Amino acid sequence: MRSAAILTAVLTLASTVSAGGFGGLQLRGSFNFGCGKSIKEKASNEQKGYCSSPGSFFSEFKGGPICCSDKTRQPPSKGNTCPFGWGEHFHAGCCIPPKEVSPCDCGEGYHFDKSAKKCVKNGGKCHGGQWWHDRSGSCCDDSWQHNPPKGDCPKGVTCPRGWFWHKQLKRCKPEGPRSPEPDCDDWDDNNHCCGGHNPHPSPKPKPGNGGGGHQGGSGGKFPWGGKFNQADFENWWSQFSKGNNGGWGGWHKRELQDGQKPIAIDFPQTDLDKMYCPGSLHACTVPTAAGGEWSYECVDFLSELESCGGCASTGEGVDCTSIPHADSVGCELGVCQVYTCKSGFVANGTSCAVA
Repeated sequence: MRSAAILTAVLTLASTVSAGGFGGLQLRGSFNFGCGKSIKEKASNEQKGYCSSPGSFFSEFKGGPICCSDKTRQPPSKGNTCPFGWGEHFHAGCCIPPKEVSPCDCGEGYHFDKSAKKCVKNGGKCHGGQWWHDRSGSCCDDSWQHNPPKGDCPKGVTCPRGWFWHKQLKRCKPEGPRSPEPDCDDWDDNNHCCGGHNPHPSPKPKPGNGGGGHQGGSGGKFPWGGKFNQADFENWWSQFSKGNNGGWGGWHKRELQDGQKPIAIDFPQTDLDKMYCPGSLHACTVPTAAGGEWSYECVDFLSELESCGGCASTGEGVDCTSIPHADSVGCELGVCQVYTCKSGFVANGTSCAVA
């Protein structure tokens, strides 16, 4: 069964992507880690049993299906670094997301290896006691986790959570390799701070992402109080990503910005949907392996790649994966979106145009 979600994104990317997570330098992105029918069909009966509960889904790992569910998810073991809020598969040992569409932030000193499904340390030539920071293209000191050379932020400037204002370098720097990616809407890529005189803001979060907010600059307290602490942060992030923040410590999911309007898209269930599918999912017909007879699968029209906006089998929806020349696609709020295209073509919203 396919799980419900509002955002989807990249399916085809390089096996290793840098700068903290699955989306490279993009901030606060959410990505679809589900797999297509050809991979799901390889699942054994045992795997299907693990993935029979609500909210479970299949992802791809080493060319085959891997079940992501409460039955297969456990806390990351010692020595295994996973994106914030993710767990570890109890048998495969790789990292698995909490939901089919999830953020993927490994921290500023790591990048996500798609093939291994784990966070690995950044490369880069640094001396002992340092680590490489892709976002700034520089080395950071391990000592900053305990004794950062912290100064006061200039007026109108703040630093993201887990970062500090470096009094000599005059910019925000991450406290440690597991400091989260910048969480502010006005991130300045030139001056590396939230706000500033020459802002080059990173992409705003798409609807449904629910990234965290920043407050108070380098002097602001964290939800758990005191300074940045990795164990406390991961515990908080796990709850926050599930929507259980409850206004904890003044940290809330982002509110709509000025001029933004909420998007309300509703695909009400029919009597047939209610008969076969839970929640807000919809029943779409699919041919059985033997052919001729038909069965039903439950999909979410808001995010399902192969039945975006309706059942593709009836012609009411669209199979986003079949868009000509598309390399990476998503289904956002019931509409196919093209993010990247194959060589010779450029993304044009919902299709690929000749470059």
